[in-house]
Amino acid sequence: MERESTRGTGPATRSGRWHGLASRLRRIGAALLAGGTALAVLPALPARAQDLGAGMAPETILNLALVGLTVGAAMIAAVWLIRQQAMTADENKRLRADLADAVNEADRRGSLLADDGQRLVVYSGAGAPDLAGSLPKGLGIPADAAGFLAFDTWMEPAEAAELERAIAQLRTRAEPFRLELERPDGRILEVAGRTVGALACLRFVPLAGVREELASLRLEQSRANGMIETMQSLFDAAPMPMWLRDEAARLVWVNTAYARSVDAAGVISAVESQVEFLNEQDRALIAAQTARSGRFDDKLSAVVEADRRNFRVVDAAGPFGSAGLAIDISATEAVRLELKETIRSHAETLDHLTTAIARFDEKTQLIYNNAAFAKLFDLAATFLDTAPDHITILDQLRSRGILPDDRPLRDIKADILAAHRATQPTDVVWHLTDGRTLRVFTSPEPQGGATWVFEDLTEKLQLESRLNALVRLQGETLDFLREGVAVFGQDGRLRLSNPIFAELWGLSDEFLAAKPHIRSFAATSAVSIRPSAVEGVADTTWLTFVQAVTAFDESAREASSGEFELSDGRVQAFGIVPLPNGQTMLTFTDISDARAAERMLRERNEALENADRLKSDFVQHVNYELRSPLTNIIGFSALLRSPETGPLNERQSEYLDYIGTSTSSLLTIVNDILDLATIDAGIMDLDLSDVDIAATVEHAADAMRDRLRENDIRLEVDLAGAGSTFRADGHRVTQILFNLLSNAANFAPAGSTVRLKAARGRGEVLFSVADEGPGIAPGDVARLFERFESDPAGGRQSGAGLGLSIVKSFVELHGGRVEIGKAPRGGTLVTCRFPALRQEKDLAAE
Repeated sequence: MERESTRGTGPATRSGRWHGLASRLRRIGAALLAGGTALAVLPALPARAQDLGAGMAPETILNLALVGLTVGAAMIAAVWLIRQQAMTADENKRLRADLADAVNEADRRGSLLADDGQRLVVYSGAGAPDLAGSLPKGLGIPADAAGFLAFDTWMEPAEAAELERAIAQLRTRAEPFRLELERPDGRILEVAGRTVGALACLRFVPLAGVREELASLRLEQSRANGMIETMQSLFDAAPMPMWLRDEAARLVWVNTAYARSVDAAGVISAVESQVEFLNEQDRALIAAQTARSGRFDDKLSAVVEADRRNFRVVDAAGPFGSAGLAIDISATEAVRLELKETIRSHAETLDHLTTAIARFDEKTQLIYNNAAFAKLFDLAATFLDTAPDHITILDQLRSRGILPDDRPLRDIKADILAAHRATQPTDVVWHLTDGRTLRVFTSPEPQGGATWVFEDLTEKLQLESRLNALVRLQGETLDFLREGVAVFGQDGRLRLSNPIFAELWGLSDEFLAAKPHIRSFAATSAVSIRPSAVEGVADTTWLTFVQAVTAFDESAREASSGEFELSDGRVQAFGIVPLPNGQTMLTFTDISDARAAERMLRERNEALENADRLKSDFVQHVNYELRSPLTNIIGFSALLRSPETGPLNERQSEYLDYIGTSTSSLLTIVNDILDLATIDAGIMDLDLSDVDIAATVEHAADAMRDRLRENDIRLEVDLAGAGSTFRADGHRVTQILFNLLSNAANFAPAGSTVRLKAARGRGEVLFSVADEGPGIAPGDVARLFERFESDPAGGRQSGAGLGLSIVKSFVELHGGRVEIGKAPRGGTLVTCRFPALRQEKDLAAE
C-alpha cells in the first residue's frame, strides 16, 4: 500500500519532500557540530567539579546541566538522522524499481503497437503531435512524421480535406469520427479519431478480411450513389422527356422535361398522379415490343403544349423494370417534308426548262428525265418509263442515225462509262448528224450515278456567227460610210474614227493615232466652223462638242443634232450620240445622206443597249436561280449534320460529304461565272485599299496547304523584294493568287516544289507562280485564257476552265497584265503585273 501511494504521488509532491529533507539535514549537521564541541568539554567537567568541590557556584551547575541537555539532544538528533537516511535510501531504491517497471511497460506497449500494423497520432496541445507505430510499406504511405502528417501528399485532395476537417472538429469540439480511405492498390485504410482525457488520438489501421470487404462495399455504394445522382441531375437537365417504370409498368421516376410536357406541377406530382406522356395504345405497343426484343425504337406522336408533335421514342427493359425517353423530331420532320417538297418543286421547274436533263443511277439506268430530254432526242414516254440504261439509249439513237458517226460507238460508250465513274464534272460537245450541236455536261452524283445536261447550242452558234458577221459588216460599213464618225471615251479622248472623219476635218493619221483629246481638234483641224447665219439659232462650235463629250451630268448627255457650215463652204449635219460607259459618238455627214446614216447608228446603239441589258438580266437571273438553291442545299446539309436532327449512319454521312463537296464545287463554278459575267457587263467595281502583300499571300497559301500536302507538294514563298502594301482590291488579289496556286498544284508532280514570289520594280508589283510540271507549249498559251478551256494533260483533274480566265480578267481590271512562260526549273511560270502607283481615280475614269 505504501508503494501504491508513492506511485500516486505527483512530481511536485516528491520535489517538495526532498527540499524539506535537505533543510532538516542542514540543521542536524549544525547541531552535530555543536554537540561535538560539548562532548569534547564533557570529560573535563568532573575533574574540574572535583577540583572545585563544594565551592562550585550555582551558575556553574546550571551551565553544566545545559551542556548535558544539549549533548542529549544532539544524540537524539543523530539517531533520528541515521534513521531518516536509511528511509531515504529505501525510497530511492523503490522509485528506481517503479521507473524500470514503467519503462518496460512502455516498451512492451510500443512493441505491441508496432507489431499490430497501425499508427497513432496524439494531439496534446497546440504543438506538433506525437506519433507511434507504423503502417505496412505496401500502402505507399510515408514513414517519416513530416511526410505522414502532410496528408494531401499521399491522399486524394478531397479525402485530405475531409480528414483535416474531421481532425479540427475532434480537437475543438471532441467530435469522434471514422473514415475509410481507398488506396491506389484497392486496399482500405481506416482512420478513427476520438478523445482520451485531454488528448485527441487518431488511429490509422489498414483493414483486412470482412471489415475490408465491408469498407470496399461501402465505398462502391458511395460511388454508385454519386454516379446515380450525377446521371439523375443530367437527366433532370435534359430537354427531352425521360421516365422509369417498375415491373408493374408504373411510373417511379420522371425528369423535369417529362413533368413540363404533361403540364404537371413537378416531378413528384407527375409520379404520384401517374400522368402519362403517351396514350394507352402507344404504351401497349411499346410494352409488347419490349417484351419480345427487350427494346422499342420508333416514331410516335404526342400532344405537348396543345400542339401535336412527332417524337422518336426509345424504351428499354432492365432488371428493375424499363426506362424510356422521347426525342422531339418535329423540326426534323418539317425539314424532311420541306426538302421533299423542294425536290418536287425542282422537278416541276426542270420540266419547264428547255434544256434537256437526265439523271442515271450507279448502274447507268435512267431514273429521271424532264420533258425537254424526250423532245430533244424524240424518245417515246413508254420507252423512257422502262428505265433503260444509258447504253440502250445510245444504241437506239445510233440506230436512228442521230448520234455523230465521226467516232466509233464503242469510243462513245467508253467515254460515257468514264463520265459515270469520274469524280469531277465533264463537259464535251456533240455534233449530231442532223446538224445540231449539243453541249453535254456530266455531273457525278454523291450517291452514285450522274446527271447529264444536254444544251442545244445550234441556235446560239448560229446567232454568234451572225453577230460576228454583223460586227465585221459594221466595221467595214463604218470605214466605207460617206459620213464622218468619231467616238470619244468618257475621258474626252478619241477612241475610233473612220477615214471620212479625217478627210472631213483634214486630220493626219499620226494625229488620230495618238488618241487626242477633243479640245485639241479645233486648233488642229484644217477647216473651221462658220457662225450660223440664221437668227435665233445658236452657233455650233467645237465647244458644243467638247461640252457634250466631257459633261459629267448624265441628264445633260442627251442625243442631239444640228447643222453647221464649214469654212470651205460644205454644209454638214452633225449628230451627238451618247454611248454606254460614258462614251460619245459624233457623226458628220452631208444633208442628203444624213437620214440613212442616223437610222443605222440608232439601230446599232439600240443593239448595244439591248446587249448590255441582256448581260445585266443574265447576272441577276443566274444569281437567283443558281445561288439560292445551292445555298438552301448547303444549309440543309449542315442542318442534317447537327446533333438536334439525330444521328446519321455511315452511308448517310458519306452521302452528305458528297453533297457538300459537289455543292461547294458547283458554287465555286457559279461564282466564277458570275464574276466573269459581271466583268463582261461592265458592272464590276473594285474595292480599292492598301493591300498587305504578306497577309494576302499567306491567306491564299493557307487555303491551298491541305491540297498541297495531300499531293506531296512543297510551297516556297519569297516576299523579300515585294514591299509592304500596294493599292488594289485585296479580295480579288487573294482570288488571283488562289487560282494561280490551284493551277500549279494541278500540274506539279508529287515531291516537287511550287514557288510563289512577289517583287516590286519599275513601277509594278509582280506576283509569279512557278511549278515543275510538264509545261505549256508556246502555241497553247493564248488558248489557256479562253473561258471553259481545260487542258488536263499532265494534270490531276480537269476543272471548269475558268481559273486563268478569271485571273486575266481581274488583273486587267486593275490595269495590269498576265504573262506565261517557262519556269527556270522546267514547268510553267505565270506572272501577274500590277501597276504599283495606280490610283483609285484612274480606275474609276477607266
